[in-house]
Amino acid sequence: MIIKKRPVITWLLNPDTPGFQEGLTFAAPKNLVNYEILNEELKHLKDIREMKPKWGLPELVMPSFERVMEKSAPAFEKIMPDLFKEFSETDECGILILRNNETLVYGFGDGQLNIWFFNEQNGHSVFHFYAGYEYVENHPKLLITDSILYDDNLLAGTIQNRIDEIGIRLRFIAVYLAVKKYVKVETVIIPQGTYTAVEGTPLEYVEKKKVVNQTGQEVIVMDSKWFKKIINDNDIPVRGFFRMQNKKNTDGEWYKELIFVDPFIRHGYHRNAKIEDDI
Repeated sequence: MIIKKRPVITWLLNPDTPGFQEGLTFAAPKNLVNYEILNEELKHLKDIREMKPKWGLPELVMPSFERVMEKSAPAFEKIMPDLFKEFSETDECGILILRNNETLVYGFGDGQLNIWFFNEQNGHSVFHFYAGYEYVENHPKLLITDSILYDDNLLAGTIQNRIDEIGIRLRFIAVYLAVKKYVKVETVIIPQGTYTAVEGTPLEYVEKKKVVNQTGQEVIVMDSKWFKKIINDNDIPVRGFFRMQNKKNTDGEWYKELIFVDPFIRHGYHRNAKIEDDI
């Protein structure tokens, strides 16, 4: 897997460099009014950049991590308003690298999640839209300019499909942060310009889990440590499930950690769970 250079990341992580980064642009909208709107939304991100928020390193989400998110999402959806409040109080922000050439820049504040969506095309970071998400009386509310939402050059599909897709990305970020905080995960820092094997996998899988980083700075790979054993006996299937596990830290203080209990079939032999092999 190659992580190619993304101008928006270089720009955000070098706030002392004036102006905009070469290769940072926005999509050509169908509605001419949206030129000014996109320009203003990008300027808003520029103003935030100049405040030097703690973006942290860009984070690449691996398939195993996405599967953990998918499994845990129903549990976190039930407490989503509380998560928004929690992440707003700590001003969570960051940069997510997705494997479909998308870059999501996000930030929480005042109970609201804001994202700037970029698509990576031929060495350019192309800005498509800005959107916000908040919960009003425990009900989600999407915040996006109507003319952007209805612009066929910026978004595809029916209007409802566009609303749904944007909502999925916004909730993706909230679940992602919740998994990072409440679930034991593995982070691997990939230095610039070197091949790095994601650790913790049998030798025969290592070649498929190598990553080369060409972004110009370090990148954190988000992986899952849930390579647990599946217990089998008498062909009685048990589905995987999440639960809050009581644990004690090194100071002897009790705390809770969300863990995933792998699916298994009762009673008898043990075998290792299959690890990820689709990268």
